Amino acid sequence: MKILAIETSCDIASVSLLEDDNLILELKEISVKNHSEALMPLIDKLLKETNITLDDIDLFACDNGPRFFYRN
Repeated sequence: MKILAIETSCDIASVSLLEDDNLILELKEISVKNHSEALMPLIDKLLKETNITLDDIDLFACDNGPRFFYRN
């Protein structure tokens, strides 16, 4: 199972691709209060670097953190 994980609850926006229990790639960017600008390019870069498409993703996971992405 391929999982695209997105984390936006702190100063660092990160996206990760996991396959079963294995981390394939994780990308991070310090983007205080502008995660909304950093997130899509990070996801695009992750997909390109792993040669994966969104159709290949079985599960999308995200945090329910206390701040940045949904409070901008």
